[in-house]
Amino acid sequence: MGQITSQFASEFRNLLKVGLMAGGGLLLILAASFLSSEPMATFFRALSLAGTGMLLFSVVMMILTFRKASTVKPGALLLSLSITLITLGVQLLVSPVLPPMIVGLLAFAAGGMIGFGWSRTRLFFVDADQVRCRGTAWYLAVWAGTFALNQLMGSLAGGAPAAVAGTLLVGSGVVLGSTSEQLLRWRKITSRIDGNDGSIGVTA
Repeated sequence: MGQITSQFASEFRNLLKVGLMAGGGLLLILAASFLSSEPMATFFRALSLAGTGMLLFSVVMMILTFRKASTVKPGALLLSLSITLITLGVQLLVSPVLPPMIVGLLAFAAGGMIGFGWSRTRLFFVDADQVRCRGTAWYLAVWAGTFALNQLMGSLAGGAPAAVAGTLLVGSGVVLGSTSEQLLRWRKITSRIDGNDGSIGVTA
C-alpha cells in the first residue's frame, strides 16, 4: 500500500507540472491573441489548432511507442482513473442536456467492456522483479478502431450536448475497464512473484 501511495503522489506531482506548463502555454496564446484585431476569435482559432496538433502528436506517439515496455504502476493507474471519473462527473453536472439514463448506462458499460478487452491485448511480464507490459498489434488495432469510432460519433453528432456526454461516458468506461483489468493482472502477477520468492519470467 505504501508503494502505491508513493506512486500516486509522484504521478500527481508530474501531472501538476504538466498542468502548470499547459496553463502557461494557454496564457501565452491568450496574450498573443490580444495583439490581433479580433482577440477572442484568434484565441479560439489558436486553441483549436493547438488541440489538433496535440491530437496528431498523440496518434504518432501511440504508433511509435505501443510496443515499448513500461512498468505497471498501480498508483499512476488509480490517479488516471480518478481524474477521468472526476472529469466525467463535472461534465455531466454542467451539461445542459444528457442522454436518457438507460442510454448513458449502456454507453458506460459498453466502454467498460471495450476497455477491459483492449487491455487484455497487452502482454504482461516480469523483468527485474518489476511487473511490466507492452502493446501488441491487436492493442494498436483496437485503439485505432476505438479512436476512429469516437471521432466519427463526434462528427455525426455535430457537437450536440447529449451526444458529447454519451461519448464521454463511453470514453470513461474504456478507462475504467482498462484500468481494472490492468490492476487485476498486476495483482495476480505480484501474488505469483511472492509465492515463487521473486522468480523471473512470470507472465499473464
